[in-house]
Amino acid sequence: MRTTHILVALDGSEYSQNASLASFWMAKATDAELDAVSVVDPRIVDLFLSPEFAEDLGLKPSIDASAKIIRSLKRIASVVLKLWKSDCQRHLGAEGKTHLALGNTIEEILKHGKNSDLIVVGHRGVGYKDHQPSASHFRIGSVAERVAVGAKKSVLISVNSPDSIETILVAYDGSEASKGALLLAEQVAIKTGKQLKAIHVVSSQEKLKPSTSTIELGASLLRNYTLDEESEGAGKTAVAVKPSTERLMDAVFSIKVGPVAKTILDEAQAQNALLILGAYGFSDPEENTLGSTTTHVVRSTRSSVLVYR
Repeated sequence: MRTTHILVALDGSEYSQNASLASFWMAKATDAELDAVSVVDPRIVDLFLSPEFAEDLGLKPSIDASAKIIRSLKRIASVVLKLWKSDCQRHLGAEGKTHLALGNTIEEILKHGKNSDLIVVGHRGVGYKDHQPSASHFRIGSVAERVAVGAKKSVLISVNSPDSIETILVAYDGSEASKGALLLAEQVAIKTGKQLKAIHVVSSQEKLKPSTSTIELGASLLRNYTLDEESEGAGKTAVAVKPSTERLMDAVFSIKVGPVAKTILDEAQAQNALLILGAYGFSDPEENTLGSTTTHVVRSTRSSVLVYR
């Protein structure tokens, strides 16, 4: 499950700063090339010219005022991208490519990310209600879900800094999408040195026994993941060993009973995890996807989530 090209969306907010750090982290983990895009959305002009902002800024609604705001936003975007290039050199030892786009934020991110294997966007998470509305919320923080729905490739929704990640947790149910997510999680765990964990959630106790065969199949797919094992005798040292399927089932997989989305979210938060899951139920961005487990997770998460396609 090799990722060769990553696009990160930036707007200078605290959320996109986390996305930037996550993009560097993922680029290192997957040996990928990295690009950044910053979008100036003309619709934000309406926000600045609204009564609550215009008076403070000394602006009156006019074509001239709109043009001035667009020019200012472009300058800000240029600074954000310039600083990102410096950060990219420091983190990866190479300058990534940058793109300044004018248009609908979601559409431009999707357009620039169509040839990427992974799109990284910042997200305010469910804690956004503790903040007052701002221009940055309007831009990146409020579009992460829409990008995840509309993208044809994988999307990493960054909620917190990668420094806080202790575990790579994958939601596994035996589907083809979750198998791909599991293999990607294995790759990321190996490259980052994080623990790999997989959770399989069932809705009732009656479904626990049949779930054993599901996780056994998942464990058999992990061909490269190793576990640390202590050698016998004095002066024990940890050595990496390729475990059996049975040991992987015990060490990596867990089966939980409960509401699927809530159980996954609770586990991700408890483990300080990057959560990776397959894109179940996503279709056209204009359609209602509220019944989707993935949509529920993205909408309610307090942890960073990678939606795998």
